[in-house]
Amino acid sequence: MTRLRPFRAPTSLFRPAFTLVELLVVIAIIGILIALLLPAVQAAREAARRMQCSNHLKQVSLGMLNYENVWSKFPNSGNAMQDDYSPLARILPYLEQQSLSNLIDFRVNMGHVGKVDLPVALRPAAATVVPIFLCPSDAQEPVHDLKLFSEVIPYAGTNYAMNGGNAMDGKTAIMGETNGICYCNAKIKFADIRDGTTNTLAFTEALIGPGDSPALGGTPDIQAYRAVLASPSGLISLANAADTGGIAVVLPQVKSWDGTRNVHWLRGYPPGGPVLIGRFPPNSPVPDLISRSARIGAARSRHPGGVNAAFCDGSVRFVQDTIALPVWHAMFTRAGNDISTE
Repeated sequence: MTRLRPFRAPTSLFRPAFTLVELLVVIAIIGILIALLLPAVQAAREAARRMQCSNHLKQVSLGMLNYENVWSKFPNSGNAMQDDYSPLARILPYLEQQSLSNLIDFRVNMGHVGKVDLPVALRPAAATVVPIFLCPSDAQEPVHDLKLFSEVIPYAGTNYAMNGGNAMDGKTAIMGETNGICYCNAKIKFADIRDGTTNTLAFTEALIGPGDSPALGGTPDIQAYRAVLASPSGLISLANAADTGGIAVVLPQVKSWDGTRNVHWLRGYPPGGPVLIGRFPPNSPVPDLISRSARIGAARSRHPGGVNAAFCDGSVRFVQDTIALPVWHAMFTRAGNDISTE
């Protein structure tokens, strides 16, 4: 006799779908992995940007050395206040920028930045962005429409500034001789760098300012804006006080804020030209101080922990924010008998 077997439904060919809890767990795991990987990716990108910046500085410093080899002196910041072509403008032919250099007639007197507008013949060059003059970590727009006198004129900026001294000799302007290697009418040559070319700065980084002047009433980004003081005579004493008192001693003395740091590579004269009087440590929490043609500042960058710096032997090093201030000051002097040891 045949026995009947109980009926069984056929096994499904499909697995059951994810439950909501399982889906949320998977999403959470993916989120954690992204959170762990993102800082590493960002760090790798910043390392690449810092290396590119270092390469730019290397090329600029080599251009400076080639200029010295031809002219037997380093590029200066003009022969007078009115003849104020920057050192970067002067080394263009040695940076494979001959076509841009051809746009500049160095016989044309630019005039005082606050008294006349830039001559029309120089404006195409002034507005030209030179990639080698820029650090990729600085996201600031390199071209600003600036009204320095009566007309609004576009200027292209730069992230690099030549060594104008450290102000420890009492010089806060580049009109006269400083203890650095770049100032008006300077004729510094290799033999004048008695502290050693390996120990003496040629160029450091400087952030391009936003180009505007925010109103008083708050504290803007100190890395982007400079503090304007009423009188140049107070710059050194205020800087000395800020060494211990920090930004708190500066804020009550601020007349206005200025965002024109390094906003043009063509002009060498203050306030926006590419020459640095480096009194403060790199990326100092104290703002740069300016008053008329006088200025005291710091090398600044968007690299975490320090700035790239090129030396007079053509080498480039990363200088940390925590460097001892006397050592940093020694790097700015050409013949201070204060050989720096990093």
